[in-house]
Parts: sequence; structure tokens; C-alpha cells
Amino acid sequence: MYITLRLSLLYSTLACVCLFFTSPSFSSHSLFEQFTQSQQWDEKKQLSIKLLAAPNITSDEKLEVYLQLADFALEKDNFSAAVEHYQLAATSASFEEHPQRYFQALKMQGVTYYYQGLMQQAVSAYMRALSVARNMEQPISEANLLSNIGLAYFNMFNMNQALDYYKQAKTIYDKYGTAQDKADILHNIAGIYIRLSSYDIALDMYREALAIFQKLNDEDGIAQSYGNMGVAYSELGEYQLSLHYYQRALRHYQETNDAYYLSSRHGNIANVYLRTGDLEMALSHTEKAIKFAKQIDNKGLELAGLLSQAKIELLQGKLPEAEVTLNTSVSMAKEYKDELRVLDGLGMHALIKAGQGDFESAVSYFDSFVRKMNASKNEQLLKSLGKLQSQIQASQLNQEIVDLKQHQHVQELEMSKQRQLTIMLFILLVMIVVTGITIYRRKIEKEAKEQLSLMVAKRTQELEEIAEQLRSANDIKSQFLANISHEIRTPLTAILGQTDHLMNGLYKPEKLNEELAVIQKQSDHLKELINDVLDISKIEANKLELNLEEGNLVELLTDVHSMLSGQAKEKGLKFAFQNQLGEQFFSYLDFTRVKQILINLCANAIKFTQQGEVELHVSRVEQGIVFRIRDTGIGMNAEQLKLIFDCFSQGDNSISRRFGGTGLGLSLSQQLAMMMGGYISVESEANKGSEFSFYLPCKELEPAAYIDDNQAITHSASKGLSGKVLLAEDHPDNRRLICRYLESMGLEVITAENGEQAVEQCLKEFPDVVLLDIQMPVLDGLSALKLLQKCGFTQPVYALTANAISHQIEGYLEAGFTGYLAKPIDKKVFYTQLAKHCKSTSQLANSMPDTRDLVTSFINSFAYEADLIQQHFSADDLMSLQQDAHRIGGAAKMFALDDIAHSALALELAIKNKTAFEINHLVTQLLELMHCTRLAQNSSISPS
Repeated sequence: MYITLRLSLLYSTLACVCLFFTSPSFSSHSLFEQFTQSQQWDEKKQLSIKLLAAPNITSDEKLEVYLQLADFALEKDNFSAAVEHYQLAATSASFEEHPQRYFQALKMQGVTYYYQGLMQQAVSAYMRALSVARNMEQPISEANLLSNIGLAYFNMFNMNQALDYYKQAKTIYDKYGTAQDKADILHNIAGIYIRLSSYDIALDMYREALAIFQKLNDEDGIAQSYGNMGVAYSELGEYQLSLHYYQRALRHYQETNDAYYLSSRHGNIANVYLRTGDLEMALSHTEKAIKFAKQIDNKGLELAGLLSQAKIELLQGKLPEAEVTLNTSVSMAKEYKDELRVLDGLGMHALIKAGQGDFESAVSYFDSFVRKMNASKNEQLLKSLGKLQSQIQASQLNQEIVDLKQHQHVQELEMSKQRQLTIMLFILLVMIVVTGITIYRRKIEKEAKEQLSLMVAKRTQELEEIAEQLRSANDIKSQFLANISHEIRTPLTAILGQTDHLMNGLYKPEKLNEELAVIQKQSDHLKELINDVLDISKIEANKLELNLEEGNLVELLTDVHSMLSGQAKEKGLKFAFQNQLGEQFFSYLDFTRVKQILINLCANAIKFTQQGEVELHVSRVEQGIVFRIRDTGIGMNAEQLKLIFDCFSQGDNSISRRFGGTGLGLSLSQQLAMMMGGYISVESEANKGSEFSFYLPCKELEPAAYIDDNQAITHSASKGLSGKVLLAEDHPDNRRLICRYLESMGLEVITAENGEQAVEQCLKEFPDVVLLDIQMPVLDGLSALKLLQKCGFTQPVYALTANAISHQIEGYLEAGFTGYLAKPIDKKVFYTQLAKHCKSTSQLANSMPDTRDLVTSFINSFAYEADLIQQHFSADDLMSLQQDAHRIGGAAKMFALDDIAHSALALELAIKNKTAFEINHLVTQLLELMHCTRLAQNSSISPS
């Protein structure tokens, strides 16, 4: 839920700190300046030790050092250190001498505990700060603390306490608070209604709070409202709307890099996917939620993530993994006194044990679950009775005391008789207890049977619902097959008809190009349909990979606008392009997929708009780019919005009849966007148009780092280069081949067989450019780069690799490589990259060098390589076998031996994925291909 931390007091405290330390009274002015300016925790901590060890330091000065350290630790999400130093500050201060600083130290302890997910500790610290705020007579500070205490009880699922503190805070805000304060408390109270399942009331309150936040331009409040509206829609079963609002909230937290709410919202999204049965997406978001929770050391969020992960693993049938995850979650819940999640763990344990066939343990866990549930209910009942008893009037209690005194004398006379009856009553009590236990156990057994019957009935109902969903999915796919059949037959009929006319001469010679243009247009349309289906199939099989490259995004956008302007003009529409990126925006993206998404979104907007305009708007955000495609077309209602990104779905069946299409475009675009780390969201209203927003995370690169492609190609054909290049490549044939290419450009080449030699040669020769193969013996490319960086080597270093897929390339660039060069080598690309760092000369570059001798040498090495493969395979040395496959596959790609390259790289992938059943077959296949290639090579050589 939403928490507003009032930082005005903190800022005023920091101002006092700066004034205090810059005063002449402070003993180590220069040392404190270093302490204040330091932005590294370890350095700041060491400077604080020196300051605190100063012989003439006063208690006031110690207090200011502790507060600065605590604030800095909190800013860096180092919560343990923050709590420690706020506690030291509170110990060093006193209410009489430093009321404001003492209050701040206590309050910030509570805030830090809250961010750690330690709610009970947070309440304790807040209560201490609350008593100080009341003594200081600061109503707004008091209201802030009451709201924060309510929020802590809310997270402990104690709704009565939470609502009580929220009401106290609201009373003060109504009298003294601002519009912001009133919106905050309204937002928090709405959370109570969610927990009480009053979702419509909660949504109305969130909308009211959202309107205030928007008027105040409170971006954080807006994001919180979106997130909690997502919670309400999720509980109502409106999962598409829930995901929509979660994504809008997530966009804000990605921009602000707020790990706490990133963890919370990823956890929310995971629960939605869990409910809709998309376990892979649920697991992905759960892992992100756990990662961000660990990043800020928040135990509550980490607990929630682990419990969700256990549920997913249970649904996936991974019972041992689910049990391990659940045990970890329950242990943490017990450690941090989270009784609700301990109770959830008992229920989950019962399900896991039942799934494992251990029904005795399952019933035992279920009995514990029921007992604890009953105990919780009894505890709540006792609390209610206690409150009722406290409301009895004092006069009534006094009257009871008088009555007791009057009867005291009579009771003393009856004491003797009661002693005689004690033994009989004791015996009777024992009999009653035994009878009660027997009845209770029978009741528990009966309730357990009833619960199991209910669970079976519920599961049966769930299976019926799943069956209905499968029937619905089958109907959707049947509709899709009908659509795709129609869509494919339409262009195919035109192609066959035009071809028949051409073959039989049924055309005018002067209109031949027009007839052929019809065939080309229909063929392009047919290709697009087939590509959509194939791309969806590849994504679902997890076989589609991104191909990242450097380029100018503005050129791509201009191309898209130019491509579709004619289509819009034919319909009488205005197609506007609003560019806020400037004349150029260079980045590192899969431009083919970005263009595919934009064409799909813009083409859809044009297709579904009969009059008015379509606008393509692009702008920057902190973490990337946002494309917005607005139209004045037919729009969509809420029901259609839920299905808009589903495969094979359109707004309704009449859409395909009126406008055509397969229903794959938006689903494919959304999945491609998510593969690139972005997403697509939509806002629409029936008959008023739609707006699609495509968020794409990317970084702008310096345009000076690029050379025009045509210019680079011209230079590569006409001019040579002058400079010194170090090439580190472990395969001898690869090394000779690349060396020959580089020398043909006029470059001086220094070679190395491994990373260790490369580092030595770099520090000795200091080349203009370094080319490092990623996988090498002794020292690999990444390790060699780190060693060069530590030695102060600043020349450009490129990764030389056959694994040029997206996530690996990002890893190379993050590690510090200047760029990468893929194998097999492209001489134009090599020239373009090397020309950035080497001088051009008037000397003509040589043509493509003759590599036939290198190919022959590589094939002749197959006998030796085959012996190594058999040796490592027989010894079950998979690590060495993987290195063999990588070495042979990379070299085979270099020499265009594609069959061997594909076989070797498939073997390397199988070993990485530990798919043992494929390795034997792939080893045999690779050895056979190497043997056949070697025989063919030898047979082609004429005898002397």
C-alpha cells in the first residue's frame, strides 16, 4: 500500500547538520568536508571513525555524524546500517536537548524497519516517536506517524488496528492537513476495503485519490493508485485490466528505479499470471520480485515471493522443489514472526504431501492448519469480549463488589461443604474432559472429511472450468483457422489467376508490369501472413532470438512513415509524424523487430480508421523511448480490451469479415516488445479511437562513433588502413585466417594464443586495437579484459565471438568491451569498426585473400579433433567435450563449413542445457560429418 514519508523534517535536520559542521566550533573542518562529499559507503564509514575518534569531539558532533551516516545508508538501501546508526543517534540525543533530532532518529528507525518488511519492529519505533511528537505538539507529524502505524498493521493483516490508526490520522488531517495529506489517508483507507473484499468501494476511493494526485502532479501517488487499482481488478477477476494498471505503475517505478515497489508490483503481476494459468510468466515475475526484495533486504516481500514460487512449482508438478522453497519461506516467516504466512505454509505442506502420496503427513499438516485457524478465531473473539467487558460502567462494577462482600460471610459457612464435594467434582471433571476430548476428536475428523469433500468438489469445479476454457480456446483457434484459410486463399487465388492469364497470353503487352505488380503485391501479403504465424510459433517454442545492431532510430521511423503514408492517403486520412528525438538517435537494437512492431501498430491504426487522422508520436523517457500511435478510428470497449493481446483473437468475429487479418499481429508485437524488455499498453473508447503506447528501453549512443555505411564500404574497397592490431584467438586456423584478412587491409598484426599472452603483448606493444576471442584456454576473453582494465589499459578492445546473440552481446558491452565482431567475419564490418581507431592510407587495400590452404589445413585437423572428442566422450568429461564442440563449431563457421558448424554448436548447446539423451546422438553425427568431409577433401586432391 501507499506510504508517504514526510522528508521535510529530514531536510531541515540536514540543513542544521551542515550549518553546525561549517561553524568554527567543529574541530576537524577539512575532515568533515571530505566526509560530507564522499559518495562511497566504505570511505564515508572510515572518515566517520576518524571523526568520532577525535579527542575533542562533543556529544552534539557525534549525533550529527550518526545522523548523516544513517541518512546516507538509507539512501543507498543499506537498511541494516541505517537502523544501526539511527539507534546510535537516538542514544546520543535526548528529548530535552535535541527534541527535533531525537524525534527524527526514532521515526526513521520505523521507516527503515518498514522497508525491511519488519513490521512489528517498525510499530515499536513509530510508537516511541509518536509520544515525542505529541510532547512537541506537532499535529501533522503525529498524523503522519499514526498513518504509518496503520500501514504497518495493515501489512500484518490486522485490519482492526490499521483502521483505528487511520481514523485517528484522518481526524487530524481533516483539521490541519493539506490536499496531499487527505489524498494519502484516503488511499490508505481504500486498502482496508480491498482486504474486506469491498472492491467496488475501494475502486471508487482510489479514483477519488487519483484525481487529487493528478491535480497535484504527484507522480508517485498516481503510480500507487494505478498499482492498487490493479489489485482490485485482479480480485474482481478482471485480469487484463489488472495487468494494464500494473504495467502503468511498473513503468513509473522502472523510471525511478524504486526496488521496493518494483518487487511489490512484479509480485502482483506474478499472482495475476498464476491465476490465469500462465506459469512461465508467473515464475519470471516472481523471480524478479524476489531479486528486488533481496536487493533492498525486505523480508516481507521476499517471503511473499518465495510463497508464490512454491505455488508455481507445485502447479508445475515440481514437488521436491516446491517443498524446498516452502520450507525456506516458512523458516523465514517463523524468524520474523509472520504468523499468517506460517499458516499458509501449513496449508501448502498439506497439498504437497498429498501430491507426493504421503497422505498421513498431509492430514497431519491439515489438522495443524485447522487448529491454528481456530486458535486465531478464538483469539479475535477473546479480544472482542475484552473490549465488551471494558465498556461495563464503573457503577456496575462497584455494585458487584458490594454484593460480593455481602455474600462473603455466607460463602465462608459453605466452604466446609464445598471441600467435601471437591473430590467428587474432580472425578466428574476428569470424566467430562475425557468425554470432551473424544467428542472433539470425532468432530475434527468429521470436519476434515467435510473439508476434503469440499476440496474435491472445488477441484472438480476447477477442472470443469478448465475444460470450458479449453473448449473456448478450441473455438477461438477454429475461428483462427477459418480466418487464416480465408486470408491465405485470397492472395493465393489472385496469384494463380494472374499467373494463368500470363501463361495464356490474356494480357496487353504494355500492361505487363501492372500484371506482375499484382502478383508481387499478393505474394508480399502472403509472405507477411506466413511470417506472422512462424514468428508466433518460434516465440512459443522459445527459439526466436533478437539480432542487435547499431543504427539510427530516426531513419527507421522516417522509413515507416514514408512506407504507410500512401496507404493512409488512399483512405483520405492524415498520417502525422511527431518526432521529439531530434535529427538522429543512434542506439543498439534489433531494428528489424522494432520496425515490425511499428508497422503493425500503424497499419492497424490506418486499417481501423475510416476518417480523421493517425499520429505516430515518439519521445524520450529516462530509461528509453516511448512510441505513441493515436487514431480516430472505431476504438474498443472494455471487453474487447481484455482480449486485444491474445493470440488468434480480434475485437469480435465481424472484425475479420470487415477488415481482414488473422488476429496474430498485436499478440506477436506484444511478445516481441517483452523480449526486448519493453511492453505495449492501450487506452481506447468505442467509436472515439485508440492510443497504443510502445515502451522500448534503450540507450542513446554517440553519433560520432559511427561511420556512414556507404563511406565505409567505399573506403574498404579503395583505401587501406595503418595501425597495429593485437589478435587473440586460440584456434590456429582461425588465427591465420583473420590475420590474413587484417594484413590485406594494410594493418600490422600481433597474434596471441590465449588471454594471458594477449595481456602481456598489450602491455608490451600497446596496439591501437585489441581483438579478444571470448573462449580461450588459460585466460578467457572476459578475464583478460578485466586484467587489462586493472592495469590501466585504455585502448579499444573488441569481443571476437561466434555467439552474437542479444543477451550475450549486452553482457560483453556491460563488461567494458568497446564492441563486438561476429564470426564468421565480414570484411566490410571489420573495416568499418577498425577504421574508427586506425588511420586511412592512400595505399589500396588488397582484395579478398586466398584461404583455400587454410580450409585444407582445418579439414586435415579433423582426425586429431575426432580422437579428442572420442577420448573426452568416453571419459564422460563434458566440460572438455563442450570446449571441443565450441572450438570446432567456431572454426567451421569461419570456413563456411555450415553442416559441421551447426552440428558442433548443437552439441555445445546440449551439453550446456544438460540434455544427456541428445549428446550421444550429436557426438555420433558430428564425427560422421567430419569423417565424410575429410574423405571428400582427400578425394578431390589429384595424385602426384
